[in-house]
Amino acid sequence: MPEDPIDIGPLLANPGTDEALTLVDSLVGWLASSGVLIVVILIAATLASVAASWLLRRFFRTMADSGTKLSSVAGTVVKRDARAQKAAQARREQRAETLSSVARNVAHLMIWAVALVMILDKIGVNIAPVIASLGVIGLAAGIGAQTIIKDVVAGIVMLFEDIVAVGDYVDLEYAEGTVVGINLRVTQVRGIDGVLWTVRNGEIIRVGNYSRGFSNAVVVLDIDAEADDDAVTKVLRSVTLELSKDEHWSEVIQSPADISGMLDMDGNRYQRRVIIQTAPGQQWALERELRGRARDAFAEAGISFALPRFSETTQP
Repeated sequence: MPEDPIDIGPLLANPGTDEALTLVDSLVGWLASSGVLIVVILIAATLASVAASWLLRRFFRTMADSGTKLSSVAGTVVKRDARAQKAAQARREQRAETLSSVARNVAHLMIWAVALVMILDKIGVNIAPVIASLGVIGLAAGIGAQTIIKDVVAGIVMLFEDIVAVGDYVDLEYAEGTVVGINLRVTQVRGIDGVLWTVRNGEIIRVGNYSRGFSNAVVVLDIDAEADDDAVTKVLRSVTLELSKDEHWSEVIQSPADISGMLDMDGNRYQRRVIIQTAPGQQWALERELRGRARDAFAEAGISFALPRFSETTQP
């Protein structure tokens, strides 16, 4: 006798249909409310970041332009050298760009941190414990990251006191070269050999800045002890005068040459020193030019440089 057919109707029924529909309705409702708010928060944060970047750029640009105008007025009153005004303007522009970059980074960090907290609140995360936890973590991190805090504080002081700026040639004790990047934590210096040095701001004890105000081209000449010193003085004055009248170097030289008398002297040679004040960073090129011209002028005048001295070695 055949078995009775099994009723599979209940098996085909989906017992979770109502729950699924409820879940979809809840998701749609959440997207229509909180989801839209999250999108609005993201858009608002993006617009705020763009607006903050524009405002900060405009602020520091205006600050630099105002300083340039004030400097121009002061220069008119005291008849300040045009080269000095130009160098000061370039310095203000460098500082404004550096401060603008750091301020924009800080503003972006703060804006997106607030946006993240608001988004966490909209997705149902209780932000009160999160904020409290962040406070505790921040305190612990502050204790454990004193070095970073030291670097940041030192970076702020360096930026606002205008100790260094991008483009300056500096000696940071640990590295020497041109500053290519500076932020609140580190300063990056490109050495003359191409090496990129990264120095923590908190470790910078002293700063030698070759790009502030002016530089000195210093040339020390070893002259044969038998040379006529009056003739040497005449040649050096002639060389430095011609150099100052040269169309190219006249834009670099900022003061008349300071020609010393006899310095170190012994039976083989004596020294003379020439110091010329130059625009920042131009001293090395001027030193090379001055040495070349002095050599040619000495050769024409029959003045000899001192020969190097060699120590005598005794044979056993």
